[in-house]
Amino acid sequence: MSVLPRPVLFMAPMVDLSHVACRELIRSFGGCDLFYSEMLNSRIVPVEHPQTSIYLRWAHTNDLIFQILGNDPDKMSQAASILDGFGPWGIDVNMGCWLKKVTCHGWGASLMKDIHTAGRVVSAVRRSTQRSVSIKFRIGFEADMDYMLDFATMLEDEGADLLVLHARTVADGMTRKARWEFIAALKDRVSIPVIGNGDISSPEDACCMIRQTGCDGVMIGRHALIRPWIFRDIKALMAGQEKQGAPDLLEVISELHTLLADHFPADVALKRFKTALVWLAQNLSFGHYLVKQVGRTKTMEDAKTCITACYDGGIC
Repeated sequence: MSVLPRPVLFMAPMVDLSHVACRELIRSFGGCDLFYSEMLNSRIVPVEHPQTSIYLRWAHTNDLIFQILGNDPDKMSQAASILDGFGPWGIDVNMGCWLKKVTCHGWGASLMKDIHTAGRVVSAVRRSTQRSVSIKFRIGFEADMDYMLDFATMLEDEGADLLVLHARTVADGMTRKARWEFIAALKDRVSIPVIGNGDISSPEDACCMIRQTGCDGVMIGRHALIRPWIFRDIKALMAGQEKQGAPDLLEVISELHTLLADHFPADVALKRFKTALVWLAQNLSFGHYLVKQVGRTKTMEDAKTCITACYDGGIC
């Protein structure tokens, strides 16, 4: 199994956001130890062509964890076996996605309702790879501590090497305050590493979660997109070093634009640029205006021109 640094910092899996361009942008600032892929449907992985797939073409990095989605043990096993060949750090089973378009198929967080099937899925993935197997899951459909702990014990028994707990229920979505006490209880129950996820918006929050829960590391999603340098700053705080100043945001936006243009077809790049800009623009007083203006553009070149015009026009 892969060696896990302690405390470890993860970038969370996010659809249309934890792709190669965002990963490279965050990697350029340093601090982030491991990156998750976008959620990969286990039914589709076998038909993805490694040379053309927007998910797999740039997947040969040893700091990457592939996250797979599904509830069929055979299909999950096949997907894990294929992805193992790319040399990732690990394979993750998605048991945390709360969106109805996912749970309606019995995937994601729905597996927490069916402990038997969930166990079969983990066991199948475990047999298909020598990489570290992680499970990203939520508290459950209700804030039931006993059930969550029993479910986690099952995951460990079936071969999971690492657990990532997003400390919210399915009903909480992304809005309710994360319940860190569930992370602490999970850490006390299992013998494998536990990663906490939820309400990390600053370096201080990350250190506070580790201190309060005893978890082995933290995972950051949305705020890694707002401030791609947050992992760098967390590592500095942990080491007792002075935090660097924030980088020039126009340079950050421009670099993301370049990375997207380099890695994706123009239409995909533009869509993903607009999606990521919503988060980066939260650092700007004129961010809402910028997102609205870029949202009207039809090409990557137009988007770049629009951003330059907003800055040069004195709006900032």
